Amino acid sequence: MKLKITRARKMILLIVVLVVGSLLTVEIVRGLRAHAADYLTTKIERGNIRHTVSATGTLQAVTTVQVGSQVSGTIQSLFADFNSVVKKDQIIAQLDPAVLQAQVEQNRADLEQARATLADAQAKLLAAQSEVENQHAGVSSADANLAALMAQRDDTKSFYDRQQMLAKDGVIAQSDLETARSNYEAAAARYDQAAAQLNQAQTGEKSAAGAGLDVAQAQVKEAQAQVQLNAAALQLAEVNLSHTTIRSPIDGVVISRNVDVGQTVAASLQAPTIFVIANDLTRMQVIASIDQADVGAINPSNRISFTVDAYPGDVFNGQISQMRLDAQNVQNVVTYNAVIEVDNSALKLKPGMTANLTFIIAAHEGVLKVPNAALRFIPPGVTSDQIRAMQTSKPGPTPGSGAAQPAKPAGERAPGGSLAPSTSAVLPGQSRIVWVLGPDRQPQARKITLGITDGANTEVTEGNLKEGEPVILGQTLTAGSKPPTGQRTPNVGGPAR
Repeated sequence: MKLKITRARKMILLIVVLVVGSLLTVEIVRGLRAHAADYLTTKIERGNIRHTVSATGTLQAVTTVQVGSQVSGTIQSLFADFNSVVKKDQIIAQLDPAVLQAQVEQNRADLEQARATLADAQAKLLAAQSEVENQHAGVSSADANLAALMAQRDDTKSFYDRQQMLAKDGVIAQSDLETARSNYEAAAARYDQAAAQLNQAQTGEKSAAGAGLDVAQAQVKEAQAQVQLNAAALQLAEVNLSHTTIRSPIDGVVISRNVDVGQTVAASLQAPTIFVIANDLTRMQVIASIDQADVGAINPSNRISFTVDAYPGDVFNGQISQMRLDAQNVQNVVTYNAVIEVDNSALKLKPGMTANLTFIIAAHEGVLKVPNAALRFIPPGVTSDQIRAMQTSKPGPTPGSGAAQPAKPAGERAPGGSLAPSTSAVLPGQSRIVWVLGPDRQPQARKITLGITDGANTEVTEGNLKEGEPVILGQTLTAGSKPPTGQRTPNVGGPAR
């Protein structure tokens, strides 16, 4: 009995010892884990970094022509359909030409009538010109007759004057003088009559030239104008008739057909679209919308890759051909259109597809990189003045960094000089402070100079940060909690010696 009690006590003591030891072990491990989990860290690594800009765009053919109708009518025949390959000047549609054909015939008849009117006016003009010529001939004859009678009158006048002198001297008889006077008066009368006839002929000539000829000439001009007017109307009607036959303006592929046979198209204010033809689908372009914040980083030398939902495993390449200055403002978001040329020799890409583009602004290989979360971490108790003081010293080169850094473009500087607070945007050339976990598990400051960033990691171009060091990303303690007993103030003077 005594032996049994001893064994029971030993078992109880053993159980108590085991329980107490387990509890102590759990508390120790828990304390160590809590202490070790105060900071979230990751090791500094080398790798590749690409600074990229993402955008979306729509694929379309380089040259797309909307083929419409310039005249109204009913679609009589269609000679092309979706995906039809067409050649330039090939007939692709025919409108009903009956109405326009009738209009052509009517205008042709009007032209023939105008030509007949012109011929009649020209005949009248010829008659008027003949009448004027006759009148002119009469004037010429009367003028010649007047000249002859004038000579006769003058001759008889001279003879009468001599007879008067002879009669005065008594040489001739009085009857001879009377005869000479009668001859003179008769010659003068005939001359006056011829002068009146000449005047009448001249008046008739002027009347014929002023009335009949001018009127006939005016009628001819009017008839000629009417002929030109009707000829132009006929030409217009023939052109409209030719427009009922719709031809392809370019070589290409029909990507859209908007009408059917029997459908009426009305070309009143604008030409209705019948077909949409793409010139060459082996060369396409993407119209990409670039945010105004990214426009400054994009230039024609950037390499561009993109994907489309139809081929998620394929990556396509492009080249910027134009950055358009026309800003697009949609809901206060300002974007600019970039035109990207794309080789589509495989004909995989289709017009209208959405392209998810990536513009490669810069790419560096084998560089030291730090997570962006580390750039935002500041240990408790460290003030902005202390951070600023640490940033004033010049950083040395990164140990083991042999990667050549490209020259910065003129004018590229971080706002406010090379210094930037830990919460500001990440820009090349900035000096920043990151914190690594030292051997004593306390934060140690490292000053670095930044290069390009891919949004998750940033290149380190200068500084005393080493590959493999545990950089601090954050702290697991909640706001307002105290560090574990024995935790020292962060080392803000630089790495531990």
